[in-house]
Amino acid sequence: MKKTFSDPDATYGAQRSKVNQNRFFVGYRKHSIAVRTSQGPVALLSILKPANVGDIRVMLPLIEKLRQINEMRTQYLVADMGYIDADDQKEAYHKHSMAVVTGFRSGMVMPEECNEHGQPECEQGERLIWDGFDWKTATSWFRGDSEKCQSCPLSGVCSRQFEFSFDDKPIAYGPVPQGTMLHAQMLDFRRQIELSFAQESNELTTVMKHKKVPVRTNKRVQSFFTMQDIFQLMQARIGHIRETMLPDDHIERITQMYTVQAEQLKLDIAA
Repeated sequence: MKKTFSDPDATYGAQRSKVNQNRFFVGYRKHSIAVRTSQGPVALLSILKPANVGDIRVMLPLIEKLRQINEMRTQYLVADMGYIDADDQKEAYHKHSMAVVTGFRSGMVMPEECNEHGQPECEQGERLIWDGFDWKTATSWFRGDSEKCQSCPLSGVCSRQFEFSFDDKPIAYGPVPQGTMLHAQMLDFRRQIELSFAQESNELTTVMKHKKVPVRTNKRVQSFFTMQDIFQLMQARIGHIRETMLPDDHIERITQMYTVQAEQLKLDIAA
């Protein structure tokens, strides 16, 4: 028997286990691209999909929406591991000039030349050092460790330069290789974003469940979240202006002006 709900577009999905919450829910998933601001992570744009739509199917539409913003020409997008898909990562790179950076899922099969952390090694089992990425040829370059190469039995025949194609293994050999400091910083930023998303989710759960907000159908729910994203962007912009453009004592100045005007209104006005 087909399951039906009061919202015809809503479907059931699974979520991470939370205290005092069921693993399964009925509704939608919000997929967002967030940016770092002086006010903390802020959602730049979002797409709403029924709860049973997988993350993989949403990554390219998100990037396409981002590319519609002419001012946003970023080349890097760090994504949750639910968005890992080699074909989509290649399309994002070649069609949209976007490098999608992820980690490895547990249990993923590593390239044969890589160790268990996804870092390439030479034939002698020594870890290679990243030496740059060529965006034109989509090639990731690595070199041998000069100190270890001196005593290597293959030093006379080895070029000490190694190239790996992004198109062959986009997850391992993208512009931000696994195991580098930049890669670690990107994943750390992703964890900050996840905490922000979790807080937003908890707040919305409270509103939707306890206040019975009657927002139904995908189009209306999308509009609801679009307005919420705009409101958060406005709050972040106001906070940034207060920190960087207004004088430190601007609140005191406004309060003083208000007090003076209030006193003036109390005076008798003679014609």
